Amino acid sequence: MHIFLMIVLISNILFSIPVYAQEQAEPGIQNEVPVVNKFSYNVQKYSGFNFLIDSLVEGIIKLVFKIKTHADDIDIRLDIYSGWDLIRKKAKYFKLSAYKLSVKNIPIEEILLETSEPIYFKKYEDKKNHAVIPLDLNLKMKINLADITEVLNNLPKWRKVLGELDLPIPPFGTTRVELKDIVISVQENGLVNFSCLLKSLVKADSEPINLKFTGKLAIKENKLIIDELESEAEDIFTKDSEMSKSFSQFLEDLINPVFNFHKYEKNGLRIDSVNLFYFPDSLLFDVKFKLLPP
Repeated sequence: MHIFLMIVLISNILFSIPVYAQEQAEPGIQNEVPVVNKFSYNVQKYSGFNFLIDSLVEGIIKLVFKIKTHADDIDIRLDIYSGWDLIRKKAKYFKLSAYKLSVKNIPIEEILLETSEPIYFKKYEDKKNHAVIPLDLNLKMKINLADITEVLNNLPKWRKVLGELDLPIPPFGTTRVELKDIVISVQENGLVNFSCLLKSLVKADSEPINLKFTGKLAIKENKLIIDELESEAEDIFTKDSEMSKSFSQFLEDLINPVFNFHKYEKNGLRIDSVNLFYFPDSLLFDVKFKLLPP
């Protein structure tokens, strides 16, 4: 299985996919990838070896991806140089598209991963496979808005930090409170609505207070955050008050980043850019990243 290198991507980020290299029909070095000569290529082509290895690798990639993500439908396109080059972890081009899948318990409507450079991996001194030449990849993930709401409601980080906290009440300092019955929803323009009951832990006999805040999903420095946050608490402060501004800043610092793409930058993987696009019933994340030689 070591030749199915792109599996590094699917284990490190939801975008890890085993990919194997193929070689070009032309002899010599093409795009910095050394491949078999023309005679060897023709032997492999007309003997059916190229077709056999290509079909086998595509089948294994589909199987591994299916097991890891439970995708309903998977389509693979793998352009090879030759069967032997593919075994040696070289390929011209790779594209994977899948629908209705789950990665790290995140439901994804649709995913597309493709390369824009030739693929060339080899094992280095650390006994691990790494890119020999820089490999640019593009990942697109479309997530249904209803699923976004479910993800936000079940994020372990949110449950941890929003369970009990010290609520700032300027200029009186802070008071310990508990947030209960949390409801989070995301609209088609990326607007996030949050509501809960705020219960004082200092005065146990006090009545719960309705707390609401709104904000907008945004990408900053390759991090998914909730920006432009405004908050209000029933009978305590309104959105336009100084207390609201102070509490809103407190919440922003507490919950952001919602998701940090940089945390996947390891083993030669570098995130170059992350963009977020809104659709009537979904959000699309467009991630460009690179695998670099050691």
